[in-house]
Amino acid sequence: MTDLAGLVPSRDRPQNVERLGKACARTCRADTLLHFGFDEDDPQLPACIDAASPYGLVTVEPRMGLAGWTNRLAFAHVDSVPHLASLGDDMVPVTDGWDVRLIEAAGPAGMAYCDDKRRTDIPELIVMASPLVKALGWMCEPSLEHWFVDNVWRDLGAGAGCLAYLPDVVVEHRHPNMPGGDPADQTYWDASPKMAADMAAYQRWRLKRMRDDVETVRRAGRPENGVAGDAAATGMAGDRP
Repeated sequence: MTDLAGLVPSRDRPQNVERLGKACARTCRADTLLHFGFDEDDPQLPACIDAASPYGLVTVEPRMGLAGWTNRLAFAHVDSVPHLASLGDDMVPVTDGWDVRLIEAAGPAGMAYCDDKRRTDIPELIVMASPLVKALGWMCEPSLEHWFVDNVWRDLGAGAGCLAYLPDVVVEHRHPNMPGGDPADQTYWDASPKMAADMAAYQRWRLKRMRDDVETVRRAGRPENGVAGDAAATGMAGDRP
């Protein structure tokens, strides 16, 4: 049985897709499945499919943002795979067995993240137990398109006491604003104008729905619901084009 489904929305980056696939082949020690989501209008769609096919599943649909794609892919696996991971196509796993470590830290009803060499205050890569996603009805807060999804994960995990951070596990985030990161490209530029709307949506979520969603996560982890998490809580703006 698959232990972890790594969800990878990607656009116009076949070289990143291949790099991620190769890095996971080197470092994954759980039964980890990658599932790539590509926009049907991707200018390099055939190359992206070719790059992804040796390493996992491929889904092609009309263009979606990061949050929409992550939710679409998550619900392809939420009933059959115990843990889900949100992975950027600009990330590169380094630590051998990173997937096993994060699965163990998340436990049956928690979340875990690691050192991405960029941010430690928010989980730009996250592993979530599937019961949490199923209880919420989403993996990325649906009012967001791209930005601040990782802030929501941090707020949920910290509020419910089920977010673990592993500083000795490394999955590098090769963001353009990092030394040695990937060059900025059209996919990064396309995300930039969405920040203001997503910031406003994130603040609305905090004011109106965060408390209820934190309680939903707490309830999903209670023993009477068949799972029990013991991940340690940790604790603004998140950005992961």
